[in-house]
Amino acid sequence: MTSSKTLAQCRTSSKESLVYHDSYEHVADCEHFFTDPHLSYGSTNNFAFTSFGDHSSPIRKGNSPSVNNSESGKIVYRGIGSHARSSIRRLQKSERVPTHQSDVNLGHAKKKQQKSFLIALRSMITASYINLLLLAIPFAVWSHYASWPSMSIFLLNFFAMIPLAALLGAFTEEVAAHTNQTVGGLINATFGNAVEVVVAIQALLANEVRVVQASMIGSIFSNLLLVLGCCFFFGGLIYKEQEFQPVVATANMSLLALGSIALVLPSPFAAYYDINDEDALGISRIAAIFLILMYIQLLVFQLKTHADVFEDEEEEEAEMSFGAALVGLVGVTTIIAQLSGYFVESIDGFCVESGISRTFVGLIILPIVGNAVEHLTAVTVAMKNKMDLAMGVAVGSCVQIALFVAPLTVVVGWIADKPMNFNFPHFEIILFVLSIVVVFICLSDSKSNWLEGSMLMTTYVMIAVGFWFEKVQDY
Repeated sequence: MTSSKTLAQCRTSSKESLVYHDSYEHVADCEHFFTDPHLSYGSTNNFAFTSFGDHSSPIRKGNSPSVNNSESGKIVYRGIGSHARSSIRRLQKSERVPTHQSDVNLGHAKKKQQKSFLIALRSMITASYINLLLLAIPFAVWSHYASWPSMSIFLLNFFAMIPLAALLGAFTEEVAAHTNQTVGGLINATFGNAVEVVVAIQALLANEVRVVQASMIGSIFSNLLLVLGCCFFFGGLIYKEQEFQPVVATANMSLLALGSIALVLPSPFAAYYDINDEDALGISRIAAIFLILMYIQLLVFQLKTHADVFEDEEEEEAEMSFGAALVGLVGVTTIIAQLSGYFVESIDGFCVESGISRTFVGLIILPIVGNAVEHLTAVTVAMKNKMDLAMGVAVGSCVQIALFVAPLTVVVGWIADKPMNFNFPHFEIILFVLSIVVVFICLSDSKSNWLEGSMLMTTYVMIAVGFWFEKVQDY
């Protein structure tokens, strides 16, 4: 009885339950918990000893598995789809908004965090030096109306949208904080890739089908190889070996493999440049519907049938009122939609002036716009040994693009009578499937190190070089 009580106290003494943490050493009531060899976790000097049955192995401090556990003792998975993105935004917010858990009057603490819109907005903007790129917005707008060279318009709007994407995520989290977990999860899932969706639809309506196709598969390459590789590499420089949840990794890779089938199905029926082929269009549209249905099932799994498995340990407190958050969300989305229009219009001119192909722009450059700030944060949390969270952002984002964003562009093209399909060049499909295989092999042992990270980054660079020299027929 005493042991179970002490165990419960130990779990509540740190946010990282069952993971070695310095704060454990300062909890007097838990001393025997760390010295009793029959209990699950303990510490001696700078080592944490993990016992599974009769086998004990030392793990260097900070190298213990990055497992999230609820107070009830069951594992909490946070790595599929929008849950990891939401956790990343919550982590970013916690760094700029101090919590008031020690305040006796919790109502007063919540009231203190309900700031005015301008104060909260200033807090968001001053949270990162990347937001200095917001100064490019007036120049980006003026460059369009003043008919500046296409390269200037492209670059100014490109840099202006990077911090706007981060602000959009922050306002999304604020709106979600005023709702329950199910509605909040749906909001995060809907707006999680809002920038990619807006830019893709703008490009599609401008008949830039090739750019849209390239940006979809390019976003997956960027997340799956570059971001995940950076997480493994920089995390591996600090920790000799890091661990993550195999269940989440397997689920994400399985869903991503499902998405790859949609790219293979239309390929036998028409050449990639024959975008108006009825068979290729029909198969792509049917596949898009099934992928969206699969994404809906994923949301039901996360938010309804297995909501307890994905539950958050702590409630999110809103930093501003619901009305202010909604105004901010709509305002930032409107600005992004306007700038993305200027951005898309300048792509052809930028390609002519720079000599860069439209394929390379879509595959390599466009993916940076949507989630540059989140990707940097993912690498940061990987360096703090929070690999499940970093994995969720890197691989979970790929799942959202494959099951939701890409199929959505096909459906929008169907409605707008634009020939958007899944009939990609065979070279790109082969690289896509091979990338999934390489990453799946790296994730098979549920451990990571800097060498695997270097391998994934090298794979991305090699693919980028291939796309630089790729010659595709314009369509």
